[in-house]
Amino acid sequence: MLPQNIDTKISLLESDNTQLNIVRWMHQCELMKRYYDSDVVFVIQETGQGFEIIVSSISQTRCFTTGTLFIKETPIFQRLVHCPPQGLNIDLTSQKSQDLPKDFNEANSMLTRPILWPDGTHFGCICVLNSKSSKIEANAFMLEPFQVLLQQELSLYSQTQRIESLSMRDKDTGMLNEYGFTMMAPRQLSLGRRFGAHAGIIFIELLPESTNQELVEKHNRLLGNIIQDTIRTADIAAHYGERQFTVLVFVDSERDLQHITQRIEKLLHRQNGHLKIDFSCSYFSPESSMKLSPMLEKTKNGLRSEQKKLDKQVQEKEIENKIEASSPLI
Repeated sequence: MLPQNIDTKISLLESDNTQLNIVRWMHQCELMKRYYDSDVVFVIQETGQGFEIIVSSISQTRCFTTGTLFIKETPIFQRLVHCPPQGLNIDLTSQKSQDLPKDFNEANSMLTRPILWPDGTHFGCICVLNSKSSKIEANAFMLEPFQVLLQQELSLYSQTQRIESLSMRDKDTGMLNEYGFTMMAPRQLSLGRRFGAHAGIIFIELLPESTNQELVEKHNRLLGNIIQDTIRTADIAAHYGERQFTVLVFVDSERDLQHITQRIEKLLHRQNGHLKIDFSCSYFSPESSMKLSPMLEKTKNGLRSEQKKLDKQVQEKEIENKIEASSPLI
């Protein structure tokens, strides 16, 4: 199973691919091009938008360059999704012209070898295009080392992403992530209770202003910095979700929670007047035996976005019950 932070529907060109040696992939494409005396060799990935070329050998034409996207319904690439492990040697002259993209006009044959993600799902293919003959006489056997190299790098990429997801720090804000918070906060809460400290949980959500991912990350960093500058050393803050932050604070009274949120809201407005936040707070006395997890759940459910989700679930359940009640018994 792939780690949650790898979305196979997103192109490697759009994701953090620093662990992948794309330059080496290009060199391998050049080697395969010379070995097969072909026109072009490229690696294509199946994404949510279609089939995208990740890397290719240098070509005389402007076709099959990095970033070229073919629609998902392209018949020739649909065929490659179900390609056997040993690959295919396809005579393109026997294919219907409407089944081939115009970029294939000069190609007579295509040699392919599938590439898989570490969990066995389809990643894409290595493709060798040739216009010199209707069928490449050599088989796809020599593509196997290249195939193995790509799959090893995808495996390493997957492992790195898994380690990153288990890491306690959020790479965008430098704060603790959800995993880090659930590891660190219970110890701090237990210590605080031992010394008779009053505790509070604050959930803060940056209200959607933009769907631009870069802008969202920028706003998250801004809010994260403000939160970290506002809380004290003994408090613990985390970037808990895409737009959500949580803080475990030690206070003298419940009123202090309101003061903290107001200060964060004021500092955020001073830095960016267009941004707004929603927040939810819960206060717990040192005598409370409530565990951290239900404390978090209770506070998170106080956010407006979470209340909408709960209301929707209730409505769906009511509709489901009505349908069941109106259905005749068999």
